[in-house]
Amino acid sequence: MIWLIIKEAWLSLSSHKLRSFLTTLGIIIGVSAVVMMVAAGQTVSLVINNSFASMGGNLLMIHPSFVVTSGIKSGQRPSITAADVEATKTLRGVEAAAPIVRATAQGVYGANNWAVSIRGTTPDLITVNKWEIERGEPFTEKDVKSASPYVLIGSTTANELFGFADPVGQTIRIKNVPFKVVGLLASKGQDLMGNDQDDVILMPYTTVRQRIQGSRIPDRVHFGYIKVADDEDLEAAANRVKMLLRSRHNIKEGHDDDFEVMNMTAMVNTIKTVGLVLSILLAAIASISLIVGSIGIMNMMLVSVTERTREIGIRKALGAENRWIMLQFLTESIMISFMGSILGLFIGITTSQIVGYIMEYKVPISIWPIILSFSVAVIVGVLSGIIPAYKAMKLDPIEALRYQ
Repeated sequence: MIWLIIKEAWLSLSSHKLRSFLTTLGIIIGVSAVVMMVAAGQTVSLVINNSFASMGGNLLMIHPSFVVTSGIKSGQRPSITAADVEATKTLRGVEAAAPIVRATAQGVYGANNWAVSIRGTTPDLITVNKWEIERGEPFTEKDVKSASPYVLIGSTTANELFGFADPVGQTIRIKNVPFKVVGLLASKGQDLMGNDQDDVILMPYTTVRQRIQGSRIPDRVHFGYIKVADDEDLEAAANRVKMLLRSRHNIKEGHDDDFEVMNMTAMVNTIKTVGLVLSILLAAIASISLIVGSIGIMNMMLVSVTERTREIGIRKALGAENRWIMLQFLTESIMISFMGSILGLFIGITTSQIVGYIMEYKVPISIWPIILSFSVAVIVGVLSGIIPAYKAMKLDPIEALRYQ
């Protein structure tokens, strides 16, 4: 009996192909929009997680505080030293710490030149930021102390300067100073801000200060990364870092710090929360088309009941039960919603994958869009069909037979 109802529903829908398609279109658009919004949210979360993992987990960052004049930030005080960063290694829970000195300059190799982003640091940065060396070896603490002209080069910078040649062992010039490439860094991709982490040159911070910047205060650094053990409380570790730096900087009680300690994990979690809220908001907006689609199905089914009033009267006169009349119209409604949901799921997944390929992002395919599409098919189909089905069930057979 159920099979006969499904067959009858299909014949009824296929006899009005254009009307059925236009009714289904609302569900197709709604489901595909929601699926694409869910995929976008998952992609954002994946990018954030991958970027954070590439930076290294459980990180604190220390940097000079901003100078505030009349409520306006006017720059940073040069208050952090490499010795400050090194001192944090003595704290409980700190696994590694690396100072960072930033610089930019033109790198030259043969006829090629490239604007390079330079990070002066120590060998600890390999541990802190989870860098891997594809070929060669890192510079050493001895190289830091002697300001040796040794550099590690990122894959993007290597491609721009060396093309397909092996950069390890070659010499590049930065501000007319020769530097030997001792290692090639493995590719890491973009960071949280969308910057290319592979477009970089790492060298001892003392080398940057003395050979590139010519600084009279070579121990000053722009900021420092601190790697905290995974089982440590980051907030407690941040407080220990603050107490240490206040003591080293002779800051008395009641006076403001001349530095800031940032919890990178908390910052990433905040970004994740914003991304989640945005994804939910976009999905909610996309769901409006589902409501419009369900109204379209209800409208079509109400018209169908009116058009088939006489047919319903004949069925009832021949002994059809009310529940079978109601089930037939509910089946038609669910069938329309089901077809729209399947097509919407296919279009949504296909479109999100194509957009991800074009934008060079990996778009995950999860079970949630599939669950969503089938849930929509049943819920929307039942809710939009129940009123027309109930109206058909309640028709008086005598009045229905008289209907012209």
